[in-house]
Parts: sequence; structure tokens; C-alpha cells
Amino acid sequence: MQGCSKKNVWDLELCKDINLLREAEKIYLYGAGGKGKDVLGWLRDAEIRVDKFCDMDEKKWGNSIEHVEVISPSEMKDNEHKWNEALYLIACIADPDELLELLESMKMKKVRVITYWGIKTAIQIHAKAIYKNHPERLAVLQIDNRIRKDQYLKLGMDSLRSLITSPNDAIWVIQPGKTASSSLSARLIKNKISFYSGHYLEYPDHILGEEYREIWENQLKKKRALKLITAVREPLSRDYSAFWQAFTEDVQHIMWMPILGNDFQKMYDAFINFILRGSSYTKNVLGDCMPYTWNDELEWFDEQLKKNLGIDVFQYPFDQKKGYTIIKKDNIELFLFKVEKMEAVSDKISEFAGTDKLPDINANAAKQKWYRLAYAQFRKEIQLPAEYVNHYYERNVKMDYFYSQEEKAGFLNQWRGNSDVCNSAFV
Repeated sequence: MQGCSKKNVWDLELCKDINLLREAEKIYLYGAGGKGKDVLGWLRDAEIRVDKFCDMDEKKWGNSIEHVEVISPSEMKDNEHKWNEALYLIACIADPDELLELLESMKMKKVRVITYWGIKTAIQIHAKAIYKNHPERLAVLQIDNRIRKDQYLKLGMDSLRSLITSPNDAIWVIQPGKTASSSLSARLIKNKISFYSGHYLEYPDHILGEEYREIWENQLKKKRALKLITAVREPLSRDYSAFWQAFTEDVQHIMWMPILGNDFQKMYDAFINFILRGSSYTKNVLGDCMPYTWNDELEWFDEQLKKNLGIDVFQYPFDQKKGYTIIKKDNIELFLFKVEKMEAVSDKISEFAGTDKLPDINANAAKQKWYRLAYAQFRKEIQLPAEYVNHYYERNVKMDYFYSQEEKAGFLNQWRGNSDVCNSAFV
């Protein structure tokens, strides 16, 4: 490419060092709408200068917002020869690809793009340092523990309410976090199938305390007949997706990140430590944070299905080639599939749910997220410790239950360059 590409996105660099903006020769905001005005306010309170707005709307050209001039993309291009260093261009729009395509078409090279997610996350990470003179701004960004508790209590109560009110014939979609449960739920909704969705069956005492335990457990016992759908996903990819779950455009959501910092590799190493230490340790340390997502996915089947329904999935045959199995025990029918085979087994899921063919809907995919460019960038850079990779890929009977040696080799090949273990597997 002659012009701007995704390599010019500097989200992760800015998260590491927000002083890049203080030292920048020029800073433009692309998008003179509500988000642009918000970013201007954030940066001014951080005492970071903004030079221009740039917008596609010709009606805004020549006007000013808070004394900052709005120019056209062509004028921005004309100014490029004046810059000694790269322009920092902050995308104050929902879809940064729109800006990257524009820069590519204009063949602009001296540009470092910061997405809206990137600027918001960098400010959150460095809030204490940059807002020392603006405590009111810092107060907005810092989420009180009591508020976080209240939010999680609401989530727990919503789960309990949904469990109680779900119809007797509702299908249960109970899956480990980040295993396409949102996509499956969206497909069931489209076909008007009643279902209850969640990531756990055990009572969430870390959220609700003991007050509602009897109600929760009685709801599980009341089910005389139950159809349940669950899934498994290649764990390295699943864990990576789980790590990013907290990174949304929602500031309150990002504050649920228990290891938020400016070094993503160190953050990921800390995340891996939770997985290797086991779910009991994770729940004890994280408390009400994210214990059902930040754990060993393969242990989930014992912790949720075996413990609460008496179903040990690993005692039943699983067709690795077809990618699914149906387990029947007492009054329960369980459809268990591999996310990698979701489209191939869609007809079987539809048949199990008693509905017409489910539509193809991919909800909650990383490529649809605000953070998708940083997600893809860090995916290329991340280094996975040998201990962590071997945790899943070396003599792990649960991993081997779901995935063949050929499949495992294919997965490791996708992580070549991220781990010495993955590299040596193909020497």
C-alpha cells in the first residue's frame, strides 16, 4: 500500500505512552460531531493541544468548534508537506475503517491514526497522571467499588429473574464465556425460540450472597425435562477473546478490568496466571469481577455441568470429525458442539431446537468491536509462555477429547510467531 494502512494505527502505542500526544507536532480530530467535541474536551483538560478538526461535511468547513477550525480532507492533504513529523489523527467516529480508506485513497503517508477506542482507553489508563489538575474529570473516570458492586448485583438479579421467568420448554444456552453464545442466542431470537442464556449454572454467591441461593437451586430442580446447548472453542483463541472482553467503549465496563495497565503483554501475562492458578484462585482474587470468563475453559464442563447436572461430558463419545455430540441422561438432552464447526452443524442445532434452519448471524465478534484494530495488532505481537501453551496442548485429556492431533497442529500453526512452542511444533 502506498498510503495509510492498519499499520498506521497507534492505539497500543498510545496506551503505553500518552505523552506521544504531548510531544506531537500536530493533532487533528477526524469527525466534528459529538464524539469529536468529547475528545476535544478530554484532551484540553489533559492540557493536550488540538490543532484542527477534519470532517467530510462541507457545511462544517471554515467553521470553528471551541476555537478549533474545521477543515476538509483535501486541505489536510495539502498541509502534509508542512509536517516534519507524522500527524496524529484521532478518529472520532464509530468506524475507523472509513478513515483508513480515505487516507489510503489520498495516499497520505505521514499519519498516525488513533481510533476512538484508542483515545478513550489511553485516557482511562493514564487518568491519574493526566488529570491531576482536573479532579472533576478524574472523578468521572474512576468507578467507585460500591457502584461496581451495584452493577454486578443487577446482573446477578437479572440472571435470577430470567431463570425464574423462562418458560418450561425454553432451551438453555449455557456455555463458557466467548464461545459464540451471543451468535447462537441471536439466531434463536430470529427464529422466535424461547431460551435461557448464561455462562454458569452454579449459584453466583460472589454476586448475590446467600440470600437467593434456595430460589436459584430450586429452579434447577424444577426442570423435569431440559434441552441444553453448550459449546467449546480452541482455548488459545478463546482466552485471547476473553482477555479483551472488558475493552469496550463503555468506561464503566473497562474499569471491571482487574489488571488494567499500560503494558498489554504484562496484562496478558497476569491474565494467563489466573488461568494457570485455577478457577478457585481466580474467583477468590477477582471476587465480583470476571471469574466466569477468566478461567480455564475446559474445566468449565466439570464445574458447571458435572457439578450441577451430574453430566460428565468426558465419559461420553464425541465425534471430533463431525464436531458435535448429543448426550442424554435422565430428563436432560445436551447438545455439545465445537465453535469451529458451528456452521457445519447448524442444521443439527436447528433440528435439536425444533426449528427451521437457523440464520447465519455472528454477534459479538471481535471484528465488530470498537477495539478491533488494536485486537488484531496485539494478536500479532503477543508472546505466549510455553507453560501456558503446554497447559492445553501437552497431555491434556480434555483438549484431546474435543480436538484431534491434526486439528491441534492447525491451531498451533495459527499461533506461529507468538510462542516458541508453536514454532517448534513445525520445525
